[in-house]
Amino acid sequence: MIPRIAAGFARHLTSYDTAATAQAQIADRLAARIAPLIAPAPRMLELGHGTGLLTRQLARLAPAEIWLNDLVAPLPEMSWPAATKVRALPGDAAALRFPAGLDLIASASMLQWLADPAALLHRAAQALRPGGMLAVSSFGPGNFPELAGLGLPPGAPAYRDAAGLCADLPAGMQVLDAWDESLPRAFPDARALMAHLRATGVNGLRAGHLTVPRLRALMRQMNRAGPTTLTYRPSYCIARRC
Repeated sequence: MIPRIAAGFARHLTSYDTAATAQAQIADRLAARIAPLIAPAPRMLELGHGTGLLTRQLARLAPAEIWLNDLVAPLPEMSWPAATKVRALPGDAAALRFPAGLDLIASASMLQWLADPAALLHRAAQALRPGGMLAVSSFGPGNFPELAGLGLPPGAPAYRDAAGLCADLPAGMQVLDAWDESLPRAFPDARALMAHLRATGVNGLRAGHLTVPRLRALMRQMNRAGPTTLTYRPSYCIARRC
């Protein structure tokens, strides 16, 4: 699965920022809840930075140090506070050796791609200092209900709603905030919807196994059904190490 994820997103890094309006909104929501809870000059780690949607928000918190991890994306091109030390930590998040004593580990729209997100959350919690925070978003089991209704399989291996994310936390973590949302997106037709999925790197992971005739048949079915929508169901959890 990891090579497919890497290939799917690597092919569409240049189109991601323009198309990923839901992911940008999710990153903004998560960052807004983090900001009032974080101490000055924090030491941070972001897992799955991608093109930097959450990274740019974290930079506003003026971290003393930040480690940036992603499976395929280069470090985002952006400005940092002069005092911030930025360190690259590339590779599979599930196999990382985390820095210790962190004030914050954050991740937006990435955990659903892991086979075992609970294992990663347990390791992340151990890398936090007492009082340090874990702030993550994923997608719930009801993500893209329109595609599920057409019989397409889940697009990622580990969907979790907010309750599921909280249940994955290890002992010693206090949940500060957890919530679910629904973010619908409207498209003029099925072709535009599939183009959106392709531009965010998801199409090859969800519908890429379909034959061309089958994909065209599904698109005709979608167009006949009426308004063409795609509903993102993000889930969030913010917790503190006791």
